[in-house]
Amino acid sequence: MSKPLLLCLLGIFLLAGCKKEAVPTTASTTTENIGAVEVSNFDFNYLSSKGQITLKDNNDNLSSGVTIRMKKDSVIWMSVQPGLGIEAARVMLTQDSVYIVNRLQKEYVAADYAFLRNKLQVDVSFELLQSILLGNYQSQGAEKALDEGDTQHVQQLRQNLTFDYFIGRLNSKLLQLNVQDNNTGNTITVRYDRFQEIGQVPFAHGLAAKVLQKGQVSDFTLTHSRITVSDEVLSFPFSVPADYARAAVN
Repeated sequence: MSKPLLLCLLGIFLLAGCKKEAVPTTASTTTENIGAVEVSNFDFNYLSSKGQITLKDNNDNLSSGVTIRMKKDSVIWMSVQPGLGIEAARVMLTQDSVYIVNRLQKEYVAADYAFLRNKLQVDVSFELLQSILLGNYQSQGAEKALDEGDTQHVQQLRQNLTFDYFIGRLNSKLLQLNVQDNNTGNTITVRYDRFQEIGQVPFAHGLAAKVLQKGQVSDFTLTHSRITVSDEVLSFPFSVPADYARAAVN
């Protein structure tokens, strides 16, 4: 799989944001008191959106349209469309598998999460990727809460990963997430801003992520032009043409 396309796909996995249009939703909010932590997580059944992703690193400066569909705790589906109605790639993530079809090079990936962990050098999972896309706080592992004025700072240790959550007191929403792999020193920093309501639920309409991997920095942004949250069942079409080759995942 080509490096630019792979980086673009990995960028999508790590971030999401949106500009809302007036659409009916059935989203709800779940406010949890976790120790001294008060947070309002975004909840839904099905989500669909269209937007634009950008990637900047030392070698590439890429931009592409993207369509995203999600079923909570089950499927994350994406279609990457650089322009003119052409689909360059299709991605589907489930709880235990990663599927990617690269239409530019007529190849595909079918793997478990070891594939993403190897590429990112960070111990990622479906649950982590979903929470990053939604801007949700996860209570896992040993944690401590620190009072920093207008911000709640929660630090967690999950095996070899250190998570730092920064939650605003004004709206009880996640403002920033830092993830560091203590074995490699690689980090992911995600910032959320421009909160607006979807239905009656605050949602980050701006998001930017920075990945530091082996001393190299990659920056990702994603801005959506349309987002819909509902109870209506969405489809997640995914198939591999017979003449496509299976890509090496190592």
